[in-house]
Amino acid sequence: MSLSIAGAFLAYTFITALTPGPNNILALSCVHTHGFHKSLRPLAGMGAGFLIIMLLCALFTVAITRTLPSVTHWLTWLGVIYILWLALKIARSQPANNTRSDVPLSFRTSFLLQFANVKIILYGVTALSTFVIPYTSSQVWIILISVLLALIGVFGNLCWAAAGHLFQALLRQHDRLVNRILAGALVLVAVDMLL
Repeated sequence: MSLSIAGAFLAYTFITALTPGPNNILALSCVHTHGFHKSLRPLAGMGAGFLIIMLLCALFTVAITRTLPSVTHWLTWLGVIYILWLALKIARSQPANNTRSDVPLSFRTSFLLQFANVKIILYGVTALSTFVIPYTSSQVWIILISVLLALIGVFGNLCWAAAGHLFQALLRQHDRLVNRILAGALVLVAVDMLL
């Protein structure tokens, strides 16, 4: 892999990891609502799920790229349903400073949600099929790059979680508005996936 290809790979992965998507918005919303400490389990679940998805992408990228047109259609619809469910959950969530005991998503739930997250599946398949598979046939390199993809994705999640933590007071002051904006952003992600 040349330096220009490596630069394009890093630009693609970091930009994709830092743009709004289901994980990033969920990370921001979870930390905003429950604080950073109570959000560690769902963040860890997202990270573990992200890693498994990237490894699955590594193992099956060649097969997926051959059947991508038919698989993409179904994955897109599954992802749209997931994103709209997440938008509804965020839009309906209660303010964090109320008296009821809100519990953030569990490790298991946030882990399992990764399997319906089309953004990270396409992120992995695109990165591997564009920047890795054409330049190496080494399974070790493909797996190592997949782990790197997961680490970059988790970095993006943590950046959004940090924003939720740093701006927690401001976000809590405008809780309903923030939740509706985040839900709206997710709806736009879902619409964009269909177009």
